[in-house]
Amino acid sequence: MTPTNEPSEVTIELLESFLDAWNRHDLDAILEHLEPDCLYITGDGLRLRGHDEIRRGLAGFLTTYPDAHWSDAVHTVAGDRGSSEWVLRATTPDGAPIEMDSCDLFSFRNGRLAVVSAYRRERPD
Repeated sequence: MTPTNEPSEVTIELLESFLDAWNRHDLDAILEHLEPDCLYITGDGLRLRGHDEIRRGLAGFLTTYPDAHWSDAVHTVAGDRGSSEWVLRATTPDGAPIEMDSCDLFSFRNGRLAVVSAYRRERPD
């Protein structure tokens, strides 16, 4: 991915590629979508700054939910802002299946994600 200096260069395809990296559980590919000083606010409210912190935090999530899969995605881009909505399906460490409605809000810079703010709501049984 080659970053640009124009936020309008960000397209839906960037967000589709970001989600695809998540579904492959490919931390390197996830980080390629992020600015080096990205602020990533997790669904649990943790504030991770920069690739090293984000890698550690996301690795923990993917270890906890090794079968996590994001589907039914809807992405939007409007200038230097965007969003993605989807359903997260996974299995908890004790073996229980879960489904969460999820949404990320994004700010873009240099053709990458500069801020990611994640929101999740677990669906009732």
